[in-house]
Amino acid sequence: MEPGPAPTSSPATVATPLRQAVTARQLAGQILAAADVGAAVPATDRIVAGDPATVVTGVATVAMASIEALRAAIAKGCNLIVSYDPTFWSDGDQLGPLAGNRLLAMKRAFIDAHNLVVLDLHDGWRQGIDTGMAQALGWEAHRQTPGGLLYLLPRTTLLALARTLRASLGDRTLRVVGDPALPVERVAAIWGNARQLPTIALLNGPAEVVVCGYSHEWEAVEYAQDMIATGAGKGLILLGEAKSVDAGMQHCAAWIRTFVHAVPVVHVPAAEPYWTLPRHSRHNTSR
Repeated sequence: MEPGPAPTSSPATVATPLRQAVTARQLAGQILAAADVGAAVPATDRIVAGDPATVVTGVATVAMASIEALRAAIAKGCNLIVSYDPTFWSDGDQLGPLAGNRLLAMKRAFIDAHNLVVLDLHDGWRQGIDTGMAQALGWEAHRQTPGGLLYLLPRTTLLALARTLRASLGDRTLRVVGDPALPVERVAAIWGNARQLPTIALLNGPAEVVVCGYSHEWEAVEYAQDMIATGAGKGLILLGEAKSVDAGMQHCAAWIRTFVHAVPVVHVPAAEPYWTLPRHSRHNTSR
């Protein structure tokens, strides 16, 4: 019997490079250094929960670090959470007034039990929110000035604009002030909190509509109502905080991936916290 072919040698095994362990403190420092924070990191932008020495398995960006968002991040294998809004329900996560709060203790215990670290990134990411939201809506080409708040859109109506925002952002519960038939092409945007004087200035300007996250109803909302009652062709669309910044935090994940390569970086979409009863409006916007 003739000998069979000589056995071939097995191909050399190529070792997969191991990712170097990186801590939350190291990655948070990279993120804050790269963010647009000017000469100094704002006091609001810092690790607010968890052990900074924790080895990071993945980064998740969120609009708000709610328990629901934290669970979703855990399911994706991420333990460094980058949140735009405060984690503990207070401006800048100042916890003094919440001392002894039971839910605060429970949430901190949940974060510790799952080896999570939460980094608040707010003041250093405001421009990033604006960029991400404009990109998600396809508005960048319509911006009137670089970095400005005013957009010149194809002519539409207030109702049609609201429907477009609802569809583009998955926003089921946005609210609208104004005549649904109002002609619209100049739109101003304040993502997140529409504070009194800046929003009043925009309503007094050339924009027919101001789109925002939310506002005190006795400030910008009432001002818009009074303008409309006196004959001004104006409108106000309130998206809700999470929906008004979520695409900005999706953009944040893409941005972090440009310089963080040691671990995966993902975005956890914001869960809309509201629900509504079926609408019965004198404007009948269901048509």
